[in-house]
Amino acid sequence: MTQTKKNITDEPKEVNPSGFDRRKFLMLSATGVASTLTGCAINQNTSNSSQLAEVTSIEPVVPDSVESQAMPEVGDLVNPANMPTETWQEPWVWRPERWRDSCLELNVVEFQNPGDSTSPGDQGASLFSYGGTSPGPTIRVKSDGTVRFRVRNHLDQNQQNTPVGPAPDPLELVPAVRNQVISLIKEQVPDRNTNLPDFFLPFLYPEQVNEVIPVKLLPGWNLGGHINGLHGAHTTNLHTHGLHVEPQRNKDGSHSDNLFLRIIPQADWEARKAIGNAELDPNEHVGELEYKIQLSFDRNGQQMPHPPGTHWYHPHSHGATHDQVASGMAGFLIIEGDVDEEINKVMTGDPSPDPELKTGRWDYRERLIFLQRVFVAASDLDAGPRRGQLRFPQFPAVNGLVKPRVIRMRPGAVERWRVLNGSVDGAGTKRFMVLKGQYTQKNGQMYRVETVKGEKEDSRRLIAVTDKDFEENKLDLHQLAIDGITRVVERDGKVRHEIKDLSRQNAGTTNPYITTPLPGESDATAKLRGFEAVFRDGDSLRRSFVRPNEVYMVNANRTDILFKAPLDSADQIFTIFAREAHIHADSMQEVLQRQVVRPESGGRRPLFDVVVAYIHVEGKPVEGGDFDIQSLNTYLPPVPPLLQPVRADELKVPQKEASITGAKPGQHRTRVISYSGTGGTDWPTIKVPEGFTEKWADQKNMLWGNHQGVDLLMPNLTRTMAINSEFDLSKNPDPGLPRKFAHNDPKRTRVLVNTAEEWALYNCSQMLWCHSDRKRFPQPGSYGAHYVSYPISRKEGQDRFAKDPEFIISTKGVDHPFHIHVNPMWVLRIDVPDENGDLHNILPEPVWMDTVPIPRHGGRVVFRTRFDDFAGQWVNHCHLLLHEDNGMMQMVDCQEEAEGVNYNGKQKVAEHGMNGSEVDAIYPKPSLELMYRQNLSFIDPNHIAYQEYPGFELKIPKLED
Repeated sequence: MTQTKKNITDEPKEVNPSGFDRRKFLMLSATGVASTLTGCAINQNTSNSSQLAEVTSIEPVVPDSVESQAMPEVGDLVNPANMPTETWQEPWVWRPERWRDSCLELNVVEFQNPGDSTSPGDQGASLFSYGGTSPGPTIRVKSDGTVRFRVRNHLDQNQQNTPVGPAPDPLELVPAVRNQVISLIKEQVPDRNTNLPDFFLPFLYPEQVNEVIPVKLLPGWNLGGHINGLHGAHTTNLHTHGLHVEPQRNKDGSHSDNLFLRIIPQADWEARKAIGNAELDPNEHVGELEYKIQLSFDRNGQQMPHPPGTHWYHPHSHGATHDQVASGMAGFLIIEGDVDEEINKVMTGDPSPDPELKTGRWDYRERLIFLQRVFVAASDLDAGPRRGQLRFPQFPAVNGLVKPRVIRMRPGAVERWRVLNGSVDGAGTKRFMVLKGQYTQKNGQMYRVETVKGEKEDSRRLIAVTDKDFEENKLDLHQLAIDGITRVVERDGKVRHEIKDLSRQNAGTTNPYITTPLPGESDATAKLRGFEAVFRDGDSLRRSFVRPNEVYMVNANRTDILFKAPLDSADQIFTIFAREAHIHADSMQEVLQRQVVRPESGGRRPLFDVVVAYIHVEGKPVEGGDFDIQSLNTYLPPVPPLLQPVRADELKVPQKEASITGAKPGQHRTRVISYSGTGGTDWPTIKVPEGFTEKWADQKNMLWGNHQGVDLLMPNLTRTMAINSEFDLSKNPDPGLPRKFAHNDPKRTRVLVNTAEEWALYNCSQMLWCHSDRKRFPQPGSYGAHYVSYPISRKEGQDRFAKDPEFIISTKGVDHPFHIHVNPMWVLRIDVPDENGDLHNILPEPVWMDTVPIPRHGGRVVFRTRFDDFAGQWVNHCHLLLHEDNGMMQMVDCQEEAEGVNYNGKQKVAEHGMNGSEVDAIYPKPSLELMYRQNLSFIDPNHIAYQEYPGFELKIPKLED
């Protein structure tokens, strides 16, 4: 990697009349500073509700250089060895069997002035919560039990005016229009906050934006149904994430896990009645609603208990999901069953001990770890006048607590940790581990706490650590479950549950991401070299994603971990740690490129790591001695029918079904779906075709704008996040445009109850590359961070950057966490593309999951699933919740009859052991050109806000040598 230093051309002056550097401001905003500023000046009828999301969507850099600072002080960092007692805390527990026929009351409240209200991981305020605390209460229920909720919506009226149909991103307006908006704001709002840069004013004062750009607006309290985009922050509902339960109504008519239900505020209903609208949508309820979640289910006349596992509940009201979950509205839902009883008996002698008490010869107990580190803050743009009063607290991270707590264990003690990654955004992917020693974070750098012996008293100091230090100081972990499902394996033709010894996965290998600077090489250049090495080939990918004694967790993943304090670890300190993963997105690579190009900037990207807790090992060893965790495998119960691996034979279409669906008898049920989309700040410069502006003259500055005499496509307010369910390229070489969510979309996925299918998922979100030096490479019409951008391979882009570092990443892709409701997935493959686009399976073996990352740049996931026991409607969606709110969600319609189902019949299906090219032959990969078009287009079929975007066929920009 060359270290040639070249300057990227700064933003043109007309775009930035205040002289404020736009990119630096976006970096600042992502650290939470700009989010704090927005809490001071939002007006009542705020309309552009997704702006904050996009402002904070680029990777941040903070101007701290560790090398230039003095060694930081330990300060008030807790010393676990001096703590007189354990300080670990968890939410309170509710057990339904103790309150038969009673409901858990979940009162949804807002904070007029949040102050230091706790919210797990939100860098903004705890705007919403269940009863004033976050997370919500933990539910522990038996596997044949029933959970009843009463959700009461105490929130005020949805006061924003919501854009529907074509609308631009107000932070990405062409310079002339932005200047016009800013001038109008200065004229009409004399008491505005003058300390803020002019660039940010269109976000703070949307009324003036809408005066200049007359988008169609509807009152948030009277939209008339679901739309895509952030809206309805004061409308709520409930989803039980991970449960195999009835998706709509139970047989007795009560409401089950129906995400289409909406509980609107009383004030919305009063406002509607005041204008003569006294009708509710069938899924709407005013003020409160009761849910009944029946865990046991009927299969062929026999009641089957739900498999035990670690799950959770959270709101799922489309348009408000991100803001409510990010603000702390979520809680554990633990199903207790046969697996727990068998483990408990071995460890304690009691099948049902108190899980929070140390019991038995090994001090066995459970701990719940609600892990969250929110990158994009929640925003209550429906709060009306009170929006301007909000204050912003510190960065909580675990179980609603700001600072890491202390756990005390004896040598040899064994604990079970139920870990939930409740993160909601692109920085949420984590690597969960336990480190030997005490670690902390200061000024964007991780440090190890070292005790220095003194003559009179000991002192402590901080020693900066590297990636290699983390790799070398991890302790052994054993994984019992993933996504609430006890691990299932097939050994010698037999299927059984098995605890995995994580010390053995890729043991003895090196992680190519970890690099040491070569002589004369900067730290940024070395890290960039390591990032590029990750994608060199399949072996590098597997050694990067799957590391010993780590669990790679995307948003919404859960894992159950068994941890033993080593028998010889008395008086030692350990750190439970969740490192932010970097290889799941292109953001870090782009940040490193900028640091290589402009080392004088001194920029540093802040860490989104989480120090979960400190463990102090003390006292005498446990009475049971050195317990062998792997010995528990002999006590685990049989695998239930629901969790048996999905065989290829189950996918085959019988004669009767084939005669109805049009498939051939003996073919396999398959389907291919793609996820795609790009945000506003990553939008490339795209010229509209001749005649387009005349045809859509009324859409000027909403769909298209003009800069430097060039007519340009405008970034859309709801982004281009969408799903294409017709992506089997062997059947549809031209699959049409991806579609945003509509509950009544005629092109929804339709499946047949009590059958199984194999799905292949593609991620068309891709990186684009650009010439960043506009003086050397003129790009008429380009402005701000928008460049003419090219869909080329990772290798070609990296090679060009190495030769001339002005050629950089302009548009970034991210792995989309795919989640499907009701039925878990038997995941066969997670195929990650290398630098040439060839796909490699990183899964060591198949695994049950309910949320799985689809790798970007044409990456692929293949899974099989059964649609057993329940007909009805549910969804699949991206668990980057802003993506879901903006339309990256799709209806799954599970039917009683075969007529109308729309799977594809195939003679051959994928297997775990195939190589990438063999799977390509079954499920053809998209080209770079097709991904480019998919990524920048969509249809929104919603009857309220219909759009076809952009309204013309995109041309692929050609990169010349």
